[in-house]
Amino acid sequence: MVEQGRTAAGTKVKRRAVLTREAILEAAMRLCSPEGGGVLTFSRLGKELGADPTAVYRHFRDKDELVLALTDLLIEESLARAARPAPDHDHWRDWLTATAHAIRAVHLARPALAVLCATRTTASPAETRSVEEIIGVLHHAGLPVIEAAECYRMLLDLTLAFVQSSAAFLTLAPEAQAKDDAAWAVKYGLLPADRFPMLHRSSPRLTELFRSDEEVFRLVLETFLDGVALKIERARNANG
Repeated sequence: MVEQGRTAAGTKVKRRAVLTREAILEAAMRLCSPEGGGVLTFSRLGKELGADPTAVYRHFRDKDELVLALTDLLIEESLARAARPAPDHDHWRDWLTATAHAIRAVHLARPALAVLCATRTTASPAETRSVEEIIGVLHHAGLPVIEAAECYRMLLDLTLAFVQSSAAFLTLAPEAQAKDDAAWAVKYGLLPADRFPMLHRSSPRLTELFRSDEEVFRLVLETFLDGVALKIERARNANG
């Protein structure tokens, strides 16, 4: 990274600025956004920073270490976006819904990064705090600790799996996305009713859902939380 400076005589000179870990992470985040092109390589990172790509290795051993650090940033951003007091035992559902949607929104703001990060585990303080908080909310709602932990894992896997699927689609070329859209809107819509009666009747709705991953996620999350609610009800009844 190069900055402009001046000598005592007032002549302009170039001096090498200090390349920090924070600056590298900030630049990597920009590259992973749609505006930044959505491709993360050390070569592009060096160009973005105005530095030799090898300079990045002074702070990160390899791309995997960089990805884990970026994963931590997404976790911290998700926590900040969803930050609110733990709910009482009757409002756990709204709290978990907001948490899941915050995770989804933060990741999908940078689809290329979401594809890399959605399956990673960092065991960082932020991630650990998040795990503890979600299990605590489910336990306070009425689930035994082990069942609360199981539901935490299911919620996280459901959310991040959906995130990765959506992110992978968003990284496709616009032409490829348009072809998939046309497959639902045209090809499935024109199937004969006598051979495919279920698809014929439901294709308009399937086309709508193809165009709105957000609505599909809402439906999936609501269905999952319905199951959690039944578990909580059974646990409360068992405890009198």
